[in-house]
Amino acid sequence: MKQLYLYIVIGLLFMVYTSGSAQITLSHDLVFPISIHSQADITQVDYPDYTLEEILKIEDSLDFHVLENPITDLGFTDQTFWLRFSLTNDSDQPQTYYLETARPITDVAHLYQVFEGEIISDQVSGDLIKFADRPFNHRKIIFPITLPASSKSGFYIKFQSDGEVINLPLILNDTSSLVSSSFFNQLIFGFFYGILCLAGVTYLFFYFGMKESSFIYYVAYVLSVALLHMNLDGYFYQYITQEPGWFANRSLLIFAALSSLALGAYSYVYLKASTISNFIKKAFQFLFIAHGILLLFIVFFTAGQASYYPAVNALGFIMLLLIIFTIFKSVFSKIHVDTFFSIGIACLTFGFVIFILNNFSLIPNSFITSNASKLGTGAEIIFLSLSMANRIRLLKTEKEEIQEIALMRAEESNDMKTYFLSNMSHELRTPLNAIVGLSKSILSSTDDTSIKNNLEVIQYSSLSLLGSINDILDYSKIEKGDLKLAHVDFDLHKIIQELKLLTNQKSREKGLEFVYEERNNIHTKLVGDPIRLKQIISNVLNNATKFTQKGQVKLTVNTEKTRGNKLTLIVDIEDTGVGIAKDKINRIFDSFSQEQINDKRKYGGFGIGLCIVKALVDLHHGTIVVNSVKNEGTQVNIKIELERSIASQTTQDLMTPAQTEKLMQDKHFLVVEDNTVNQLVIKSILRKWKGVSFDFANHGLEALEAMKTKVYDVVLMDLQMPEMDGYEATEQIRSGRSGINSKDIPIIAVTADTTEKTKARVFSIGMDDYITKPIDQELLYASVGKALYLEKIKLDINL
Repeated sequence: MKQLYLYIVIGLLFMVYTSGSAQITLSHDLVFPISIHSQADITQVDYPDYTLEEILKIEDSLDFHVLENPITDLGFTDQTFWLRFSLTNDSDQPQTYYLETARPITDVAHLYQVFEGEIISDQVSGDLIKFADRPFNHRKIIFPITLPASSKSGFYIKFQSDGEVINLPLILNDTSSLVSSSFFNQLIFGFFYGILCLAGVTYLFFYFGMKESSFIYYVAYVLSVALLHMNLDGYFYQYITQEPGWFANRSLLIFAALSSLALGAYSYVYLKASTISNFIKKAFQFLFIAHGILLLFIVFFTAGQASYYPAVNALGFIMLLLIIFTIFKSVFSKIHVDTFFSIGIACLTFGFVIFILNNFSLIPNSFITSNASKLGTGAEIIFLSLSMANRIRLLKTEKEEIQEIALMRAEESNDMKTYFLSNMSHELRTPLNAIVGLSKSILSSTDDTSIKNNLEVIQYSSLSLLGSINDILDYSKIEKGDLKLAHVDFDLHKIIQELKLLTNQKSREKGLEFVYEERNNIHTKLVGDPIRLKQIISNVLNNATKFTQKGQVKLTVNTEKTRGNKLTLIVDIEDTGVGIAKDKINRIFDSFSQEQINDKRKYGGFGIGLCIVKALVDLHHGTIVVNSVKNEGTQVNIKIELERSIASQTTQDLMTPAQTEKLMQDKHFLVVEDNTVNQLVIKSILRKWKGVSFDFANHGLEALEAMKTKVYDVVLMDLQMPEMDGYEATEQIRSGRSGINSKDIPIIAVTADTTEKTKARVFSIGMDDYITKPIDQELLYASVGKALYLEKIKLDINL
C-alpha cells in the first residue's frame, strides 16, 4: 500500500514538472544527432545522497535553470548536480535512442526515466562504475533510452565528480548517427594516437643509439601525453583499468602532472635553458620541485583530491608560459631556436586556448573546437618530432660528419656501380632476345646449309654474349648478397650434352682438340639449380678454351654415391694453355683479375668469371681446387654434393608432348609487351604452336581493356612497361578489375630482369611462372603447358 502511495506521489510530481518544464517531441523528421541542451534544466544540491524521490519532493524549491550552451562547463567541482528534461514520442511504435552526456572521466552519471508516475529505467555510468556494468559498453558515457509509443517520458540525471571539470553535452543519437560518429572518432583518434606511437618509438630508438638525454625526455613526454589523452577519451578506463580503484581514480592526475613535468624537462634540455639566464634556470627548477610535491600529494593524500585538478592545470599552464618566455628570451639574445620547436609550442598553446574558450562557450561549439586540445597536441608532436630530427643533425661532431660524408660517397659509388651493371645487363638482354629468338626461329625453318652455318655462328656468339651479361648481373648480385640457388629437378645428362656441343664448337674454331670422358652413370635426375650448375662448368670451360692456344681441352664428369639420397658430382677440366704463375694462383678468384693482366687485349673477358664460379661453388657448399704450371696448363677440380630426385616420371613430366599439344588446342593468348622487336620474337614462337591464337597489348592498361572484351586462356606479361607495368596489371587482374572470370587466369612473367628481388615479387603478387629473356622456346612451351595443366586440374576439382 505504501508503494502505491509512493507511485501516486511520484506521478503527481512528474505531471507538475512536465507541465511546466520544456520538452522535446521526437519524430521521424528529425536529423540525428541533436543537442537537447536548450530543453534541459540543471540545479546544484548541497546533499550528494539525495534520491530521486527526495529530489521530486523538493523540486519546486530548487533553483533549476536552463542550459544555455551545447556544452555547459561546470568547472572544477566536487559538488552534485541534477538535470531534468522530457522527451515525447509521437509515433505509434516504441523508439530507442542513445543519450551522450558528461565527459568520459566523470565519476557518476545516474539517469532515471519516469513514465506515467513510475520509474521505468534506472541506469548508472561513469568512472566509479565497472566498465562491464555500464548500461552501454562504450568509452563515453552513453545511456540507451526507450520511449514508449505515443507517450511522454521525464528524465533526471544526477552528476557527481571528485573535483575534475564536468562538461555537459546532451546529445541524442539514433543507431545510425551513433555508429557514424563512433567511426569518425575512431578515424581521428587512430590518426592522433598513431602519431604519438610513431614519434615515441622512433625517438626511443634514437635515444638508445645516441644516448642523448633530450630524446628520452621527449619520449617520456609523448608517452605521458598519450596516456593523459587516453584517460580523457575514456580508452584507458575501457581497456586498462576497467574498474574503479586506487590507480584508476588517480591516473588522470598522475599522467597530467607527468606530461607537464616531461614537457618542462624536455624543453629545459632542448633549449639549454640553464645557459640562457639564471632566472630561467631557477624558474624551471622551482616548477620541477612543485610538480614533484604535487605528485607526492596525489599519490599519498586523497583528502585534497578536489584541489589537485586545478593545481595540476595551473602548473601546466605556468610551465607552458615559462617555455614561451624562454623561447622569446633566446630569440632576443640571438640564440638560435629551432623553428619547428617554436611552431610546436605555438600549436600546443593555440589548441589549449581554443579548448578553454570552447569550454566557457565563448566560441561556437564544433568538432574542431571541442577537440582543439587534441588537434593542437597532435600538431605539436609532429613539429617537435621534426625539431628532434634537426637536433640529430646538430649533435653530430665534425669528425662524424666527415666520416658520414665519406661513407655516403662510398655507398653512392657502390650503388651507382651496381645500378649500372644491373641496368646495362637488362638493356642488353632486350635486343639479345630478338637476336637469339629470331635466329633460332629462322634456323628451324630453313634447309639452306650456308644460312644454317651463319645462324649457328649468330647463335653461339649471342649465347656467349648472354653468358657475359649473366656474369655481369651475377657479379652485381654477389656484391649485394642477393645470389640464391633454386631447388628443382633437372637432367644432368642434358646439361652436360649442351656444354659439350658449345665447347666443341669453340674448340674447333680455335683448332683445339676437345676430349670428353664420362665415368659412372650421369643419366640421372638430380635436385638443385641447373642454371647455376651449368654456369659453373661453362665459365671454367670458357676460361680453358680462351687461354689455350694449342693442344686440347678435356672435360671429365664423374659421380660418386654418398650418404642417403646424396651423390657427389665431380667435374675435372684440364687444358694445355698458358697456365698460371704460382705467385698469382691465389688471386684468380678475385674480381676483375686475370693472370695475363698486362695482356687483356690478347685474351679479352671481364675478369669476373672465376669470381662468380667460386661464389656459386660456395653456395653449393662444394669445393674448387686449381692446379697450374706456367706455360704447361691448368687443372680444375670441382666437387658439389647434390640430391638425387625421388620424384616419379609423372611428377617431373606433367603430360606427354601429345597431351600438351592437345591441351594447347584452341587456346587464346594475350601477350603484354611494349617492345615491338620482342613482340616479333614472341610472335615467331607462338605461330609454331598448333591451335594457338594470340593478341598483343602494349602495356597493362591495354591488357585490362582487352580482357574485358575477350576471353583469354593465358597471359604472357612483361614487367617494365609504360602507362601501367606488369606488376600493377597483375594485381588488377587478380583483384577482378579485368572481369571476375579472368581473375585466376594463368599469368607468366616474361622479363629481362633476372634479379632475385624481381623473381620473389613476381610470385608474391600471384603470377604463375617466371621466364627470362632471351626466351627459351622449350622452356616457355613447358611453362605454358604446366600452367594450363594446373588450371585444368583446378577446374576439374571445382566441378
